[in-house]
Amino acid sequence: MVDILLINPPIALSQWESKLGSKLSPMGLLSLASYVREKNISVKIIDAYNTGVDVGTVLGQIKVDSPAYVGITATTNMIYSAAQMAKEIKKSFPDIITIIGGSHVTALPEDTIEQFPHFDVGIYGEGEKTLFDLIVRDKIDENIDGIVFRNNGKITKTAVRDYIKNLDDLPFPAYDLLPDFPGFYRPSPNNYSRLPIAPVISSRGCPYSCSFCAQSVFGRHLRACSIDYLISLLEYMQNRYGIKEVCFFDDIFLLNKKKLYEFIEKKEKSNLDISWSCEGRADRNEERLFRDMRKAGCWQISFGLESGSQKILDYFNKKMSVDKIWQTLNSVNKANIKSRAYFIIGSPPETVQTLEDTRKLALKAPLNEILISFFTPLPGSVAYNDIFASTKIKDFSKIDTFLINYIPPNLNEEILAGFMNRVYKSFYLHPKRLIRYFFMLFNYHKTIHLINALLAFIKLTFGKRLPE
Repeated sequence: MVDILLINPPIALSQWESKLGSKLSPMGLLSLASYVREKNISVKIIDAYNTGVDVGTVLGQIKVDSPAYVGITATTNMIYSAAQMAKEIKKSFPDIITIIGGSHVTALPEDTIEQFPHFDVGIYGEGEKTLFDLIVRDKIDENIDGIVFRNNGKITKTAVRDYIKNLDDLPFPAYDLLPDFPGFYRPSPNNYSRLPIAPVISSRGCPYSCSFCAQSVFGRHLRACSIDYLISLLEYMQNRYGIKEVCFFDDIFLLNKKKLYEFIEKKEKSNLDISWSCEGRADRNEERLFRDMRKAGCWQISFGLESGSQKILDYFNKKMSVDKIWQTLNSVNKANIKSRAYFIIGSPPETVQTLEDTRKLALKAPLNEILISFFTPLPGSVAYNDIFASTKIKDFSKIDTFLINYIPPNLNEEILAGFMNRVYKSFYLHPKRLIRYFFMLFNYHKTIHLINALLAFIKLTFGKRLPE
């Protein structure tokens, strides 16, 4: 018997190609689980998203564990999967309290509870303290900050809960609650250099305001754990799980140069044999910094470039120039660090010319990998409020950044889909990359994942790009 079962819901069949052969640990659930467990609340995790277990398996586990609460996390593109899971749970176990958390309910708290009746309560914002309060108080009422629920037929949203200020107060993520960790989990083949690998989040929040971003759970105020805490976490992961590489999933790991150098220095003085990758903004042209990062084990940086057009960058409120992007990518390349890039196509100002600017950047810049998504105004973003201010769409079943959900005035779906296909083919079928993938086949650990990524690539490149 457990107090709460946390579920990462199954992925929709139409969305599998977005995974590109990757299986990434559900970091939000790991943090929730470790927090409540430290306070003597028993908890289990079912990662249906990555393991592929069906609703029947989940119901069977619930029958065995008899939890009083079931918590389900969901982004907008997963909200229907989460709602269906809650429906089946309520049908078989009507007394269980079903909780929905994650970015979708944070962006649309009242709408989520109104639209999906099988969720008893929603947690919006950071969930650790709110989840603990829900369980220990064993009562859903207005005295618990950060929740939304039905109250005598009306939707009630309680006061906003303060963000956790000191991340050092959080226990280490509950990796041990995942099946076959770390062996089962890994990114796509291009995104790790050593195994075993694990994700790490060392900060929360982002001070920037990109118009497409639905960064609503952790807010705009940047909070980071101390470097001593981070080093201790990495030592724990190395000693307990044999981790040889970590990927930092912080939104902007490179923002604080002083803390970055503190990390580099303390990592070098430690006994850590861990390589790493991270995400950052492409507005830092500091070759010396990148060289020092490389010496400290950094081998790849992922950048949200979004576009090669200044017009589009300005619309996204990136506060970044195309020239600076080129300079940063060249500096990273000179430091012998690989660059991975995210692009977004199909925003309102997009034209044939802005697409061409993006194509040139994607194909001519020194990039190890590219990932293109279609402009999708997600709840919680400025773009969503601007574009859907009057309609406020309720059908999120087709919301997927790998499907065309919005068509800009100057283009059509054929141009957008054709652009994605052509750029992917030109990039990934380039002889030098084909040679690299060929030699990957001789790496036992990467072969299966490379095949999965290849199937996903074929789906992305040749598949239908419009919602059915």
